[in-house]
Amino acid sequence: MKIKLLYVLAFIGMISMISKVIGFYQTEKLTRQYWDNCGKVKVGMTLKDARQIIGDLKYQYWSQDQESAEIIVKQGQNGVEYTLEYNMIFAGSDNMKLYFDPITLRVTKIFCGE
Repeated sequence: MKIKLLYVLAFIGMISMISKVIGFYQTEKLTRQYWDNCGKVKVGMTLKDARQIIGDLKYQYWSQDQESAEIIVKQGQNGVEYTLEYNMIFAGSDNMKLYFDPITLRVTKIFCGE
């Protein structure tokens, strides 16, 4: 009886591990797509156009999630900076960032990684 219980628990563990690996793969694939499209974004574009080029416009919620960017507001060298930060690719050193003006919603600076 104990052996059967052990096998059942091992099976549940394997299913859980496979589920995590598949979820990681899907998230990484989407993040890589965003990073590949970052080079197509130009300074001066509207934020909506930039998000459409990157591919996350279909995700209309603006929260940190697997599919969309997070709005970050922080004090920078030249005052308050508004950025959209995307997920970091696996083993990356920094997030992809789109700096924008909150009044005109135009992209002012782009950081696509190094």
